[in-house]
Amino acid sequence: MQAWLDLVDEVIVVDSRSTDGTLDLIRAELQHPQLRIIERDRGLYASWNEGIAATTGDWVYISTAGDLITRDQLLHLREVGEALSADVVVSPPDFAYEDGRPARDLGWPPAKLLAAFGLGQPFAMQPEATQFLAFQFCPQAILGSSASNLYRGPHLRARPFPAEYGVVGDTAWIMRYGHETRLALTPRSGSSFCIHEKESKGTPEQCVELHRRLIGHESARLRESLQVSPRLANLLDEQERPARTKRLWAEKRQLWHAPENRVTNKLRWLSVTSRYLWSRLKDKRLARRSMQALQTNSALFTHLSD
Repeated sequence: MQAWLDLVDEVIVVDSRSTDGTLDLIRAELQHPQLRIIERDRGLYASWNEGIAATTGDWVYISTAGDLITRDQLLHLREVGEALSADVVVSPPDFAYEDGRPARDLGWPPAKLLAAFGLGQPFAMQPEATQFLAFQFCPQAILGSSASNLYRGPHLRARPFPAEYGVVGDTAWIMRYGHETRLALTPRSGSSFCIHEKESKGTPEQCVELHRRLIGHESARLRESLQVSPRLANLLDEQERPARTKRLWAEKRQLWHAPENRVTNKLRWLSVTSRYLWSRLKDKRLARRSMQALQTNSALFTHLSD
């Protein structure tokens, strides 16, 4: 952060009872006239929300563990956000391991959206398209990594990150607020996402259940808000398809690893696997048609010319 601290009006540090010397290091090394340190109990998105609520600036950057961003990239994100009147500006990160070694591209949604709609330029999408794509890519977040993005302060402070979905709060945030968010993306990369061991990992079956719960709760919430266009209503109905595909995937995995009745389970595995592959193929065709339909609707996108 030392390379760009002079750009920011305030720094809010949230420490969740760390025991590794982090807080001592911050107090000794992090110098800023408007530095505030909040100490609170653990909870990833609850910690984010408390820190965000303490900000007052026009733009908010969320600096997360091990992730880096350059000074020029922060300035670029703000310029794009102002030029396109965006609520959030998203950029694709590079990927690296904790020891600094570069990692392969993880194929996150921002790069796919830039390839599909970007024309090699920064662009913004209307809230309807943002909401549509947020559900289309679930359980991946079209935000990518928040440490590669910039959020308009008043917009973010009024919309806290959902904390009830574990580590996929970014995905839930854009699914919940996409219909009122003008999202911009830029092809320029100037950040690095750190790939590190997660503190807790769910089983594949637990991940499938989380995916089902996320889509079910957020689609119901969106319908209740009475802000669903006919296009969005169709999409919400279609989201049951990929949820069923995920459940078939979990079932075939469970059958393959079941220790008892192995012959019977293998036969059932063949049946479930064939249904899974067919369902997945139909999901891919449906997603491809949806993306093509968006590409033909130029009114949903605004591009920033050089």
